Amino acid sequence: MFNYVHGLGGRARMSPRELMLPLPSLADYISFHRGRLGLTRPALAKRAYVSIGTITKLERGEQTGLNPSTLNSLAEALELTTADERRHLDELTRVHIPRPWFPQELRSEVTEHERAMLDALMPQPAAYCNERWDVVAANEAYEALFPGRLEAVNAMRWLFSPAGRAAIVDWETEAAADVARMRGILAHFGNPAVGVALLSQLQSDPDFARLWLERRVRFDRAVDEPEHVHTASGPVSVTMQLQSLPAQVDWLHLVIAVVHPYSGPPTFDAPVDDRS
Repeated sequence: MFNYVHGLGGRARMSPRELMLPLPSLADYISFHRGRLGLTRPALAKRAYVSIGTITKLERGEQTGLNPSTLNSLAEALELTTADERRHLDELTRVHIPRPWFPQELRSEVTEHERAMLDALMPQPAAYCNERWDVVAANEAYEALFPGRLEAVNAMRWLFSPAGRAAIVDWETEAAADVARMRGILAHFGNPAVGVALLSQLQSDPDFARLWLERRVRFDRAVDEPEHVHTASGPVSVTMQLQSLPAQVDWLHLVIAVVHPYSGPPTFDAPVDDRS
């Protein structure tokens, strides 16, 4: 499905065998959910009102196009219940189409003016991230809130590092949601080389591989969806305000963290309400 990826340090050639985890594809997604339901190809074809040959071609990657009616029937047959799952199925029909507008290399530095903006936002935690969620630059408050994230460079790599595992409350839930978002975004942008490179770096982590193979899919985090973080003074809940600068041109986002009183699941660090 691909011949090379761009590594963090430049272009690196990679064969499909070297990428152990499957890239998002229509063939993989249909085959997985058919197996999840315990259906044979004929049984799925009957449920989706298509021929057995169509299911066979889809699972072999020999067919990618689906008309809206067939797409809807297939989603129903595979019991895809969420809007994100159905959107993902639709986008997988176009995942192979080149996106010449998507940059092959992402920004890894900020300008002097952008750095000054981070400093001016203190004590509000703030950072610049690119489309792969590499943390390009951050102010001191952001580094204190997410220890080691700037050093790890990429937010997903940090999440699966010891520092990320220690910092995030209910790590399993957060990791599952972020891996699901990574899957959705990767397919949305047509499995770009910069995303495939990140997948190749994460695939050796057993927890990441396990979550990736669950094929759950989500898209962007809602502005009111908090991330729960341990701090020296106890756990807090954090929401993110995101702004593209300039919008959809430089592929760089200003991320401002808004810290709220803790609202996550019970934890030994959580405030105790001793009112009777």
